[in-house]
Amino acid sequence: MNKLQRTTLAGISLLATTALVVGCSSKSTGGSDDAAASDLKTDFGISGDTLTVAALTDQTGPYAALGGTLAQGNELYFDQLNADGGVCGYQVAVEVRDHGNDVQSAVSQFSELEPNILGYTQLLGSPQVNALKDEIDSKSIPTFVASWSSDFLGNDPIAITGTIYPYDIINGLSVLAEEGVISSGSKIGHVHLPGDFGENALKGSKFYAEQEGMEVVDIMVEPTATDYSAQAQQLVDEKVDAIVVSGTPPQLAGIVGGTSALGSNVPVITQGPSFGPALLDTAAGDAITERVRVVLSYLPYGAEGSAEAEAIAEAYNEKFPEGEPTIFVNYGYATANVFGEALQAACDAGDLTRAGVVTALRGLSGLETGIFPTQDFQNAAQSASTQSVVLKVDGAVTGGLVVERDFFEAELASQYSE
Repeated sequence: MNKLQRTTLAGISLLATTALVVGCSSKSTGGSDDAAASDLKTDFGISGDTLTVAALTDQTGPYAALGGTLAQGNELYFDQLNADGGVCGYQVAVEVRDHGNDVQSAVSQFSELEPNILGYTQLLGSPQVNALKDEIDSKSIPTFVASWSSDFLGNDPIAITGTIYPYDIINGLSVLAEEGVISSGSKIGHVHLPGDFGENALKGSKFYAEQEGMEVVDIMVEPTATDYSAQAQQLVDEKVDAIVVSGTPPQLAGIVGGTSALGSNVPVITQGPSFGPALLDTAAGDAITERVRVVLSYLPYGAEGSAEAEAIAEAYNEKFPEGEPTIFVNYGYATANVFGEALQAACDAGDLTRAGVVTALRGLSGLETGIFPTQDFQNAAQSASTQSVVLKVDGAVTGGLVVERDFFEAELASQYSE
C-alpha cells in the first residue's frame, strides 16, 4: 500500500493517497473509459455521479466531542478524495446523523439510511453496534465501527481500525511496569463501564495481572452515574498502585478528581473514548494533567513531527475555523482513508457493490496511513494492529495530548488471545 503523501489544494496542505488518484477514470471522459465504467458492478448508495456513505454518531450525548470531531475527520478525508477525482469518477458524499448515544435512535436511523448508502464510514458506540451487527452481517454492509472491542471481530463487513482495547491496556500496563510503578503483588484498580467497552478493556488488565502475579480491583460504574465518590473511596481503601479508567470523560474526571481529593496520586491510564480536552477546564484538570496517560492506536491531533497529523490539522483549521478539535479528528480521517483504500480496490476490481467493497477491504494488508500503526485487514477475526502509542496530557497544545512513547507492542501483547 502507498503511504499518504502531502499535497496542496487551493493553498491548503492536505493528504493524498497516490493510489486514490489513479486507477479509475472519470465516467465523463468517454471512449474506452466509458465502456469500463459501464461494466462496473454497483448496487446500493450510487446515484448519478454520487457515491453516498454515512456516519452514524453521537453529537449531543456523552460522546459528543468524540463523535462530532470524528465525523469532521471523516469529512476532511472525503473532501480530499473528491478533490483528487473521487472513486471511479464518483464523488463521495457523507451523510452524518446524530443518535445521541441512544440505541433505539441509532437503530431507527440505520434503517432509514441503509437503503440509500453503500456503507458506514462511522458507526459509533458498542451498544449501537451490538444492536445492528446481525443486520450489517446479513446484508454485507461495509461498516467501520468506532469501537475497539474484540467482541466485534470475526465479521467480514465490520472493520475495526487500529488496535482493540485489550492490547491497549496490556501495552499501557507494561509501561507502568517498566517504570517500576507496578510489579508482582501490585493492585490495579480498573474502573469501567458495563458492556463491550469497559468489560472488553477489563480483559486486558485481567490478562496482564494474571501473567505478572498482580491483582485487579474490578469496579463497574453505570453509564448514568454522576457521583463517583464511592468508587474513589474504594480505590483508596484498596491501596491500588495504579488505576485504569474505561468510561466516559466525566467518569475519568470524577475518578481522578475524587482520588486526588482523598490524597492518592497513583498514575492513571485511560483510552481514547474516556478523554476530551474539555476535561482540562474542570476542577479535576490539574490532577488529570499530572496523573493521566492515554493509551491508544492513533496519533494525537497535530502531533509534532508527523507530516500527516500536521497536514490534517492545517486542513481542519481551514474547514472548521471555529471547531474544537480532539484526537478523533485524526482517527476519523485515517479510518476514512482505510475505507477509501477499500473503495479504490473495489473500483479496480470492477465491483463497487457492498459485497465487492467488503472483499476489497479483506484484501488490504501492510496498510500505512501515517496516523495508525501498520494495519492488516485480511483476517476479520484478528485485530488490524497490536501496537499502541502512549500520550501524555498537555493543556498547552490543541487537543490536549502529545506523544510520550511512539507505537510499540509489549512482549505480553504477543501472547494475548481471545
